[in-house]
This record gives sequence, structure tokens and C-alpha cells, in this order.
Amino acid sequence: MNGSSLSPELEAKLLNLIRRSTSVQTVLKPEKLPDRLQALRSSAFIRRQQRPLFGIRVVLFDIYGTLFSSRAGDIGTDGAVSRFAPSGSGDAQAESYFQRAVFERHLELFAETPYPEVQVDEIWASYPGRPQDITSFEYALRYELDHNPAFPMPGALDCIRQLREAGLSLGIVSNAQFYTPLVFKAFFGAAPEQLGFSEDLIAYSYRFGRAKPAPELFEPVLSSLKKQGYQIDECLYVGNDMLNDVYGAKNVGMRAALFAGDRNSLRLREDNPLCKDLLPDLVLESLSDLPACLSPAL
Repeated sequence: MNGSSLSPELEAKLLNLIRRSTSVQTVLKPEKLPDRLQALRSSAFIRRQQRPLFGIRVVLFDIYGTLFSSRAGDIGTDGAVSRFAPSGSGDAQAESYFQRAVFERHLELFAETPYPEVQVDEIWASYPGRPQDITSFEYALRYELDHNPAFPMPGALDCIRQLREAGLSLGIVSNAQFYTPLVFKAFFGAAPEQLGFSEDLIAYSYRFGRAKPAPELFEPVLSSLKKQGYQIDECLYVGNDMLNDVYGAKNVGMRAALFAGDRNSLRLREDNPLCKDLLPDLVLESLSDLPACLSPAL
């Protein structure tokens, strides 16, 4: 069961819960970017009236930390103990259970991939402390909203609209859970597909048991792109994390823009050897800059 197969009654309840539990916060820009990224800033290209990204026909997005800001800056962290539960708040018993359950599930999956993913509703379905009148879906969402509430990044919806009006195909490759599409509905009034994201260009980590930057998470979208006649280097991936997003996209042949418009979400990963000499094709300082940095394919 995923977010699209929730009953209408349960979905309405969860949407109401998101709207009541989340407030939009101020998004602060990073104080300073590393010197090696300065020349790639979107504002510099726009000031010089340059469009650095030529021939882009498809734009794929990360969600948490890019289209939506969140307390943790992502839906998870790097640690194997828990990718969803920042410590220090909430029910200690529930948090301890969750971290242990995720850790154990990750250990099972490490034989298959270094980047495992879980389904949080399945984790909470086995939690003995969950009230029986609350479904595992509702409990999982309540836990996420308590620990890591998300709200739209400034300019996100306008960026999506402008890209669609320009004739670009849009998609999503993101670490996500069943409630992720509901966040779009709660704040934008429509599911991703209704906003213009192609259904066959959407890959959520919980559906594949793989998290970014695993190539296996990108592969379903890559396959769809090839079937539709796109070249992989005609695809731009936009995300806030140098490892999960920039490395993940470039590792499969895409071009990549590092979203650096949110101090809380930006992940430079300067100590990671995979990111040491890695450069994005663009450093996107605001989502509203993206349409102006794209030069349409001929």
C-alpha cells in the first residue's frame, strides 16, 4: 500500500493533519559558498545574461531540502541508525523503537545495497506502543510532522509552472515515504502528477528499497527517458546535497544543479571523497533562477 492507495477518508484525515501541524518558516540563504563554487552561482550567470545550461529537455527534482524545506534539511540523515528521526524530541520510547527497527532493517538490506530504504508505515505497524485506533500510516505521519515538518521552498511552485510552460518534461527522484505526495497536495493543492510531473519520471525511494545516491533509484526514470527518446545528458537533476544529488545524478550521466538557497538544507559533503573534486553544472541560489539559466534545446 502506498500514498496513492490510501482510502479517501484516511487521505483527507492525513491532509488535514499536515495542514494543521505545519507552518511556513523563514528560509535563510547560506552565508558563504566555497570558493570553487562561486563561479557557478546562478545570480552571476543571470547578471551577465548568460544561460549556462544548453539543451536541457528534462528537469528532475529532489524533494526534501529542494522543493520543500524541512527541519532536518532532508527526509533523513547519513547515519544507518535512523534516516528519519532526529534525536532530542518526541516520545523517547517511540524514537528508540524506531531507530532500532530501522537499523535492523538496514542491516538486512546492506547485503543488497549500501543505500537501503525502509517503508515507515511497515515499521510503525509493529510498534507495540501505537494506539490501536491510530493506523500505522497516521502514526508514521504524526511522528514525521513532530520531528521533521516540511513546507514549500520559496519559489517552488512558480518554478514548476514556468518549466512546464517552457515545454520541459518534469520528474522526481527522491528519498521519500508514502506521505510525500500528500505534502504536495496539502500545500500546492494537487499531487505531483497534477502539477505536471510525469508519472513515469517519478521514483520514490520507499517504493524501491533504495535511497539516493544508489543508481538503482535513478534507473527506472533513466529507462523511461530512453524509451521516450531523450538523451541522458539532456536531463538536469536539481538537489541540495552534493553526495545524494550531484554525485548521484552525475554518476548516471545526468547534469546536476546544486540547490543552495536554504542554509538549513545545503549539504556540501566536503569531507566525502566522492565529492572532493566534484562540481555541479550550476549552483542554484533560488528556485526562481532556474528557468533563466536554461537554454532551450533546438
